Order: sequence, then structure tokens, then C-alpha cells
Amino acid sequence: MMESKGETAKILLEDFKVSLVNALRRSVINGVQTLAIEDVTVYKNTSFMYDEVLASRLGLIPIKTPIELKGKGKFSFKLKEMGPKAVHASDLIPSDKDVVPAIPGMLIINLKDGEAIELEAETQWGNGSEHTKFTPAHVFYHFYPKITIPNSKVKGAAKIASLCPVDILDGEKETLSVKKGKLSDCILCKACEDYAGSDVISITSQTDKIVFELESWGQLTPKEILNEAFSTLEDEVKEIAEKV
Repeated sequence: MMESKGETAKILLEDFKVSLVNALRRSVINGVQTLAIEDVTVYKNTSFMYDEVLASRLGLIPIKTPIELKGKGKFSFKLKEMGPKAVHASDLIPSDKDVVPAIPGMLIINLKDGEAIELEAETQWGNGSEHTKFTPAHVFYHFYPKITIPNSKVKGAAKIASLCPVDILDGEKETLSVKKGKLSDCILCKACEDYAGSDVISITSQTDKIVFELESWGQLTPKEILNEAFSTLEDEVKEIAEKV
């Protein structure tokens, strides 16, 4: 693993076929089981928001999914609030202290003076192939970048460096270079090359190296997501082998 920080992970894969990397990406998106709110019983709602819309917003709140509870029953939340108040995910009262909203500050609704909501919500296990609310992470990949700067001394280096949207170039004192440890952050947009020309700075890809990036929504840690994705992928391969 190249880098892991909080809810994000970046992995360098060498000599991997793109088809295998994409299979892993799809397994993360569609194959990892998580919890999400599915059934909502509304007892009172005098707000401006329709019951169906309110239920949909609750369903999109990422719910922490302890891996040891995988497939074990359902969990519920209660919500009873009166305005004026900004109601957040943290206001949901869980039936299990370990199954809670992953983003407590996520806004559910702004209640005006006198408006009230009272409801119960129940979770369900699922994966992204059923609904995107079960998908545990944003995941993508790209070839490892290769940046060639023939001459370190470049007129207008500061301007060229400022064009990089991910800030990986250093252009101080008319010297153009890649900041230490930042090469893998290049998104291959070629904004610098389009401006300065390929004779000044050239952006290409190393097709034998792939940068795989994952950002968890909070239901599971990046490591748990990858372990579950590999396990799901392995099960699918075994199933195909048996049928063939």
C-alpha cells in the first residue's frame, strides 16, 4: 500500500492487467455488503418535506457497519425533533451503540418554528448492485504518471506550476520540478503541457503501473472494504469455475 490516511487509501499496483483492476473496482462498488436505512415509519411530519423524500434522505446516510455483525439481523433508529432546529444524523437514536451514522454532521432537515418530525427507521443489509446507498466507497484508478522536464530552468515556471489543479509542481526561481512525493497525485490532465508545450514539460503514463484510489464513505475502513471486495471477487471466480 502506497498511502493510507483516515478514510482514504492509495495503492500502487505493478504488472496488473487493467481488466483485473477494474474487476476489483466493480467488486468494491457492487459486491461489498453494508448496512443502510431501508424502511421508515413516519408517525408525524409537519415539515415542508414529503415523507418519501425524508425517507430517501435517511437512506443515503452512511451507517457504520461493524464487520463482525455482517448479515446479523436488522438495526433501528428513532428520531423525534421539534423546530426551530437543524436536524442532523447525530440526532438519530440507535438501537445498537456500534451501528451509528458514519457522518454525524450530515444534515437531514431544517425544521422551522412549530414543525415536527417523529419516525422510526430500520436498516437492511445490501450491496451496490441493489442500490447505490449500500456502496461503501468512491473508488477509481489511473495509470502511474511520468513527467519529463528536459530543462529545469524554465521561463515562466511559476505560471506553469500554478496551472496544476493538484499542486504537484514547484516553479520557484524559474526552476520547474515535481514536488517530492507528489508524482502519484498527478491526474494526467496535461494543463501544464497544454500551456507550455511538450518540449518544456511532457505528461505521459506508465502502463505497467496503476494507482488505485479508494475513499470510504465511513461504513467500513478502507482495509475492510478491500478485504471484503477481494473475498467477494474470489467467491465469484469459484462460482464461475464450477459452472464452467
